[in-house]
Amino acid sequence: MFKSNKVEKIQYIKVRKEKGQDLLRLISNKFKKTKLFDKKSKVVRENDFILFPIIENKILIEILVDSIENFDFELISKEKVPNTKYKSKNIEEILKGEIPDDYFYLIPKSYDIIGEIAIIEFNKHNSKEEKEIQSYKISIAKAIASINSKVRTVYEKISEIKGEFRLRDLNLLYGPNESETMYKENNCVFKLDVKSTFFTPRLIAERKRIAAYDIKKSEIIADLFAGVGPFSVQIAKKHDIKIYAFDINPEAIKYMLENIKMNSLKGSIIPCNIDIKCLLEPLNQLGTTLKNKIDRIIMNFPERSLEFLDVACFLMKNDGGILHIYQFCEKPNPIKKAINNLKQELSNLNCSLDTIIESKIVKSYSPKSDLVVLDSIIRSN
Repeated sequence: MFKSNKVEKIQYIKVRKEKGQDLLRLISNKFKKTKLFDKKSKVVRENDFILFPIIENKILIEILVDSIENFDFELISKEKVPNTKYKSKNIEEILKGEIPDDYFYLIPKSYDIIGEIAIIEFNKHNSKEEKEIQSYKISIAKAIASINSKVRTVYEKISEIKGEFRLRDLNLLYGPNESETMYKENNCVFKLDVKSTFFTPRLIAERKRIAAYDIKKSEIIADLFAGVGPFSVQIAKKHDIKIYAFDINPEAIKYMLENIKMNSLKGSIIPCNIDIKCLLEPLNQLGTTLKNKIDRIIMNFPERSLEFLDVACFLMKNDGGILHIYQFCEKPNPIKKAINNLKQELSNLNCSLDTIIESKIVKSYSPKSDLVVLDSIIRSN
């Protein structure tokens, strides 16, 4: 593990003990909310004197000295005494001296926290350095757990989303290798396993938005890629409706059943462990039952949602219904591209785009593309 052996010296304001409180009041009145004291360092007491550690900022120190020039004090440089009770809220601050500055580029700008689990993705690096930087990755994982008190386990993403269950490989960096967790979102609670089910906390605002829609009582809704139920549960908690929640992953359905039980719902959810393409088969009983019966469809599978529009058209009422469809679209003009994509695919299926209710960029997905959602009315021609 990298450690700096250099003795660190910092600046202190030295005053007599009986003048300590007077100095603090004076500084508080003059500087208000400006942070001058170094909270990572201890206040030092030496005989009849008290030493207050101040931050390393030359300009602020000069202003401070000028503002208290009539006060009896001395500015000195002295070895830093760490404040062991100080808890940092900044990863870089924690890692100073833990890893070389040259490797600070590894620190992720963002990461996902799902219950007691953090999932991080590191910036690309030379694979030849992997052994050397593995210890730095662990230090970063520990720092993330340190500033997020609820986090017990930290995993690293080591693959893209893949397979029909939309999973990614995770490598344990810190804490117990326990991938099941409880997660709270928008007054709902969800149980899930980050290794065996697909889930992203980054759609928290989007799920709240859809659940807040003016959904009519007794609507029949199809959530075509429901996962552990974050869209379905939040909608059914607010509205007296029926939702058919489909997912091909049996593990997702298992957790969805638990999540339905754990949340007090106004509506009802029917979990369906099925490949939704099977609904199109003439002998599929559920497909026959639901054909042209659905009022609203959610298609949160941005990588491939357009490939399943035939299912959406099959299920949607002939006189029209609402489609919430998510797509990854390249910049520039990703919304325009999403609309054109939808129109083109619908025309091939003898359906049409009647109205765009709302279109928006949900979030940036990569330097080249955005996640786009279209809320639209579609109908059969």
